[in-house]
Amino acid sequence: MISRLPVRQTYFLSFLFIFSVNINEIQAQEVYLPGYVVTLKGDTLIGNVSDRKMGPFGGIHAKIKFKGNGRKKRYSADNIQSYRKGDSIYRSFNLDGEDRFLRLEVEGVVSLYKFELQEQGEGMVMDIAYLKKRDNPTLVRADQGLLGLKRNLLIQFFSDCPPLADKIRSKEFKFPYQVVNFYNEWKAR
Repeated sequence: MISRLPVRQTYFLSFLFIFSVNINEIQAQEVYLPGYVVTLKGDTLIGNVSDRKMGPFGGIHAKIKFKGNGRKKRYSADNIQSYRKGDSIYRSFNLDGEDRFLRLEVEGVVSLYKFELQEQGEGMVMDIAYLKKRDNPTLVRADQGLLGLKRNLLIQFFSDCPPLADKIRSKEFKFPYQVVNFYNEWKAR
């Protein structure tokens, strides 16, 4: 003879099961990848790094999370020089009076960095391109989002390279990486 649970217990167990399954799907996932942190003193700490949570309640952290040598610590952009997470390198820069992490895209005589911006509750991450010459501490915003390159600013920024200024002026280049690659190759000659 098969015993049956009362209806009330059946509903309760069903609700508990469904609720526990959905909670696991909704919960944001913290992703740690192998990497390192470079302190303000220049020390390199090797371990695992997380800078964002994945999922609907996730987002980019204001402070990265570091696990290594039996310690857990959080670092903001004003506490460290840089960090690496997986294959991506991030460096600390001051943008509009606030220290921020920027992802290194291309390194050279002029380097291309991307500031990752994610609005609260949004899943999409927007990249804002910045350029920095090796011998100059100033960052220059390279694009205006969908409107393309900041042509007048870039023509002035690359005034030491007339062929590049001409290509920017004639709208031959549409993306920051094209400008950076041309300039770095031109300087290497």
